[in-house]
Amino acid sequence: MGFKEDLQQICGKVDGSFAASVMGFDGIPIETHEARPPDGIEVQSLLVEYSGIVSQVRQAAETLQMGKASEVSIRTERLVAVARPLTPDYFVVLALAPEGNVGRARYELRVAGPKLVAQL
Repeated sequence: MGFKEDLQQICGKVDGSFAASVMGFDGIPIETHEARPPDGIEVQSLLVEYSGIVSQVRQAAETLQMGKASEVSIRTERLVAVARPLTPDYFVVLALAPEGNVGRARYELRVAGPKLVAQL
């Protein structure tokens, strides 16, 4: 199974999810799966912008000697994004509706992490 299938499987297991992506901290997506994004949300642009935020959080945690960031969540009125670093260069992110199952999203990303790392 490749990235596309793994990301599709993650989305299928999390109620309210509409996109999952493996991305570089430089903002370049490796693979993305989109499933019914809400009107007016440009998923690719959103993920590129959020990659900068995730990268800044990671750098701030290390600079402040808090250790490595293991998860970053961003909640807005229209969506929740949950991101988990995979390697020093890549992370996985799942976007879902605010009423989606964030706990399940966190779990599925944590479980999928080693499988995704093995493909990098």
